[in-house]
Amino acid sequence: MNLRPVGAMPLSGQIHRQLMDAILDGTLTGALPSERELAETFGANRHAVREAIKRLQQARLVEVQQGGATRVLNIPDHAGLDLLPELVAGPGRLNHEATTGVLELRACIGADAARLCAERSPGVGAALLDLLPDAAMPDAELAAGSAAYWTALVAGTDSLPYRLALNTLLAGLDAIGDSPAAKDFMTALREESRRADELEQIAHAIRRGDAPAAGETARRLLNSSIPPR
Repeated sequence: MNLRPVGAMPLSGQIHRQLMDAILDGTLTGALPSERELAETFGANRHAVREAIKRLQQARLVEVQQGGATRVLNIPDHAGLDLLPELVAGPGRLNHEATTGVLELRACIGADAARLCAERSPGVGAALLDLLPDAAMPDAELAAGSAAYWTALVAGTDSLPYRLALNTLLAGLDAIGDSPAAKDFMTALREESRRADELEQIAHAIRRGDAPAAGETARRLLNSSIPPR
């Protein structure tokens, strides 16, 4: 674990960032150093350290034991989907695993969302035909076009949990940024867009209320984007 003194404001945010990165890349495990030791290491006051640890606790990355050590928790056992963007953009092996996992979860939710949209909101199908992304678009426009298509589709499920899950997935994909995973994701997204006939088939299936066809076509298309582990 390579901790270093932090600069100007906000101190707690900088400390939180370093500690979280160390937890995500696996270099910080077991018990955290005491508040006093961390304050000395970071060249900060104990209040800033305490605030940083509180944020780690809220993310369920650490467990604060009254009168005892603050211990790092196992991520798969304790963390929630709100950590997904950090896992995707963060360091270490979890970066690839989380990026692949985002695409797997996207395929699962997208397929069922297409089915539900056809059942509940067939009128959305016409709107989807106007939102078909084009593989010739620049990367930023292509990503935005794809997000608009799937956001409209998921909105047609009338399911708030699915909308919230989509928001988390989009945040995870946005977090890829310029990381090595970005190139692979854009390659997959561009390949999806080249298969515009399947995106169009999904829209037509939704418009005619054919839930099985909408779900199966979406499943086939989205699964094609998942890289091997």
